[in-house]
Order: sequence, then C-alpha cells, then structure tokens
Amino acid sequence: MPFQNLNLYLFHIFNVPEQASHFMMSYATFIAHDLIYIVFLSFICAWLIGNIETKKNILKAFIFTSITLFISEILSFVLDTPRPFVMNVGETILTHAPTGSFPSNHMSIFSGLALSYYFSSQRQLGKLLLAVAWLVAWARVYVGVHFPLDMFGAFFFAFVVNISGLKLWNIYKERLMAWVMMLYRKIFSFLINKGLIQ
Repeated sequence: MPFQNLNLYLFHIFNVPEQASHFMMSYATFIAHDLIYIVFLSFICAWLIGNIETKKNILKAFIFTSITLFISEILSFVLDTPRPFVMNVGETILTHAPTGSFPSNHMSIFSGLALSYYFSSQRQLGKLLLAVAWLVAWARVYVGVHFPLDMFGAFFFAFVVNISGLKLWNIYKERLMAWVMMLYRKIFSFLINKGLIQ
C-alpha cells in the first residue's frame, strides 16, 4: 500500500464517524483544542512552587520543546501540506485556519514535553506525558484538522531534538539554570521574599 494511501486509510479509521455521540465529539474537541492550556498552566504553577530540580526539568522541557516547535513551524510553512478539510477529506468538527498540516504543532509541543521528561530523572512522568501526547494525536485526527502522518512526523522531530540535545544540555544545564534563576529572582523578588512563590 503506497504511503499516502496508508495515511488516508488511517485517517478514515480515526476521523469522527457519522454516528459519533455528542459526548465523544465534545471530548475529542477538548483534548484537541483546550488541553494544551491546562498543561501550560500546570507547568507555570509547577515552576512557581517547585524546587530547583523541578525548575531545572521545566527549563529543559521548555528549551527542547521550543526548538521542536520552531522546526515544526518552519516545515509547516515551507511544505504547506494541505489539511484534510482543505482536501475535502473526512469530517471536520473543529474550526481551523488552512495552514500547513505537516508536522502538527500541537503534537510537536506535547511530544517535546513528554520526551524531555522521558529522557530525564522523571521518566515515569515522561511516560504519562507520552500517553497524553498520543491522546492529543488521536484527537487532532478525530476532529479532522490533521492526518496521522502529521502526528508521527511531529513525534519524530521531537525525538531527534531530545536525543541530539541531551549531551549539550548536560554540559550547560547548570550555567543555564544559574542565569535563569538569577533573572527569575530579580523579577519576582517581592513574591519570593513574601513566600508566595519559590
């Protein structure tokens, strides 16, 4: 089976069926569109109240995910592959601009975060985040804004960034962390001194 045919075949398997329940469509829409905001808020809270080790892992995740997202944005713009609804393929239940489909920015973010933790001392959290990442991948295909290949591509680039960046991170992490913490303590000194954040 040609690769593009396999991509379309998998899309039709996971895309929203005609008899889908209102609950399933609402659930998939929440995962595909809104979960990312909860994750961002969780990381912000974890940074503000977490210890230095927690902050170090968050900084690593932020850097690696930002690089992955940057690659994703560039490829999406350059390749400009059409989304399913642009090709009139399947059903779409989430409004989205007709930007480039490959790779998925959402999957790039979730995969970048998950793999950053997976390749760290907090591997168990990384495993949980990987499950969340693939849940998001399913949801983005289900609501009709991406093809399965967009998800695998995003995961691949996140994997490459995390693997290739580990050595550099281990060399420079202490210096990076010291600089970030110095800046953080200057900006938020009032709240830190009041004991409201760490």
